[in-house]
This record gives sequence, structure tokens and C-alpha cells, in this order.
Amino acid sequence: MTYKTINDTITAEIIIKKSRFICILMPVNQMQDIDTVRDEVRQKYPGANHYCFAYRLRQDGSILERCSDDGEPGGTAGWPMLNVLAQNDLENIIAIVIRYFGGTLLGTGGLVKAYTQSVQLALNKVRIISMEYSQKIMLTLDYNYYGILENHLSNIINEVADIQYAEQVRLEMWVAFDKLDTFIAKVENLSSGTANIEMGEQNFIPNNLRLKHF
Repeated sequence: MTYKTINDTITAEIIIKKSRFICILMPVNQMQDIDTVRDEVRQKYPGANHYCFAYRLRQDGSILERCSDDGEPGGTAGWPMLNVLAQNDLENIIAIVIRYFGGTLLGTGGLVKAYTQSVQLALNKVRIISMEYSQKIMLTLDYNYYGILENHLSNIINEVADIQYAEQVRLEMWVAFDKLDTFIAKVENLSSGTANIEMGEQNFIPNNLRLKHF
């Protein structure tokens, strides 16, 4: 089970007929994040004419989508912004576009184009990552099996978060849930059944993250 999102907050700005369109893209994980982000943006950019937003949030296996034109003509801001997020298959993300009116009306077509371009410009500047549902594992094994496992399991593990060297090697790692059975079978086989495997929490993590060498 995977989904795509962004790895960091990004801001991009375009000016169209003296109107400033400032787009902020930010990763979010829960509804409380949405309200917090919107409040922070209003405080950071006071006096704007519009604070339009769109978000896609994964909740209980489904995607919650919401958007707002915030006073712009209906369907000219929120929906175009949401369409950009959906067309890129992005989840757990919010886009906010702040508009400072420049005195010239853009018309409905011009507004749709402006809000679409704002979000797309921000997306072009940010890194998109794939999040994979994974199992946290604590693996303890003898040193003589450590190198063997490293050679055979590096392509299965999403992240090695920590390594402790004592009488035995203890690794804290994340393994993609759909590869868990393969991982366990290989560990038991390669360690001749001597490795100890403890299961921890389950969560979504980047599927290409390597914090430590394994």
C-alpha cells in the first residue's frame, strides 16, 4: 500500500496583471494540521483578498478532498487547485494560494489558469516522495551473519533507523508490509534460525529512505 506526497513545505509566487498569487504547498497528516496551517498562513500574509485552498487527506483508507474559492467566483480557484493535486496522485497535502488583487479583473478563465499555474509552479519546485505502509522490526543477530544479511536484504528494507553494536548487532528497521513474509523467511534462512525478530508499530514511511547503512 503506497501513496505519493511531498517531502517539505514549498512556496512559489507568480504575478498576473499586478495580482500576486502566492502558493504554499505543505505535507499534512491529520485534520488538525489543516486548520493550523490555514491560520498560520493568514497570520503570515495579512490583508490578502483571498486565501483559497485545496487538500487531499488519507483517512481510514479513503481520500478526503476539500477545496474553497474563498470569495472568488465559484469553481475558479479551489477546484483547479484540487485538480492539480489529484492529477498528480498526491495525498496528505494542502495547497493554499494567497491572492493580493492588483486592480485588474482576470475573468473566470483567467482565474482558473492563474490558480492552476500557481499550484503547478510550486509542485515543480518540490520533491515528490512515495510513502509505503511498513512494519517496524527490531532484529538482533550474531556478527557473523550481519554481512550475509546486508548483502541479501538491502533491497527489501525501506529504512534502517538505528544500529547498535554490543555482544550482538541490533538493528531497528522498517520493512514494506507486503515484503514482510519474504524478509522473515530470508532472515531465518540466512541466519540458520538464530536471529531474533521483534515486531513494532506499523506506519507509512518513505520507501526510499536510508538513514543508516545496513
